[in-house]
Amino acid sequence: MTDRTAILAKLARLAAVNAAQEHLAARLCEASRLILGAEGAWITVYDGSDARVPLSATDQVAAGIEDLQDVIGQGPCLDAYRNGSPVTMTVRDQPDERWPEFSRAAWHRVGSVRIDAFPMRPGRDTFGVLGIYSGTASGPAESHEAAQFLADAVGAALLRDPVPGEGSGLADGMWSTRAELHQATGMVIAQLRMPADDALAILRAHAYALDTTLADIAYQVVQRQIDFRGNS
Repeated sequence: MTDRTAILAKLARLAAVNAAQEHLAARLCEASRLILGAEGAWITVYDGSDARVPLSATDQVAAGIEDLQDVIGQGPCLDAYRNGSPVTMTVRDQPDERWPEFSRAAWHRVGSVRIDAFPMRPGRDTFGVLGIYSGTASGPAESHEAAQFLADAVGAALLRDPVPGEGSGLADGMWSTRAELHQATGMVIAQLRMPADDALAILRAHAYALDTTLADIAYQVVQRQIDFRGNS
């Protein structure tokens, strides 16, 4: 069974590394690589027209795998996005019948690797993919359930705050204007030494992943029921 709290705590701590030097997407990408025990990772999102926008890649191999799928128009990440479910493949010297052109090109560019693609679907719709590669057949260090949970949490962290509209139920304004959320955000900044926007993103990911509200997570942080340094 997936230990969601442990994964979220690890994601928060790892995402805090190099907060002043790197964009949040790059830090979440590297954190995901470390949590899943992969050799490399990448994050790609899609805009409203289904155009692919690479946000981050941990190394040249990861960037090359992502680029090949974009150029050729086929591959595991594209299917993970379209179908909203994880996809796995192993690049070998024989073409994969699902993506023959991509698998041939990947073999010549990166050699034998295993690729796992997890859709990021923090809402009802998939808006991007977390991809990883490894040189072993064993795959991620975590279960597929845990890896998918991680991908959804990363997606939640990358999403912007919702803008309240008529009938949204947010009569007291956006979440980010609430005093308790400001206090919780300040505590996360102090705990992890990261910028305010990143701290809020971590709170959003925690709220989504634990199937609760942002206000509830803020309350738990303020009451010291949650400590992102891993002390609780």
